[in-house]
Amino acid sequence: MPVRLTNQELDLLRKLVNGEAVSLSSQLRLRLEMAGVLRDRAAGIVVTAAGRRLAEQKPVAADSPAPVRGPKVARDGRGRRLPFQRRSFF
Repeated sequence: MPVRLTNQELDLLRKLVNGEAVSLSSQLRLRLEMAGVLRDRAAGIVVTAAGRRLAEQKPVAADSPAPVRGPKVARDGRGRRLPFQRRSFF
């Protein structure tokens, strides 16, 4: 199962392939290493072949899902919740 990388992670990966200096947090470095796109060695970070293939791909427009709204709650004129407005399960 392929790991999905965020746009930020793909941008950092492209910069690493191009030889630009980037700062990676240890958590992000570990995530990318576990995904198999880079290796953290004593000599520095090395991008793997899978990482190079991902970096060469064109960025995909991210469709952000619509925020999930909860149930509509009765409110007074000032926007406060009205008491005793629970719906019955039965």
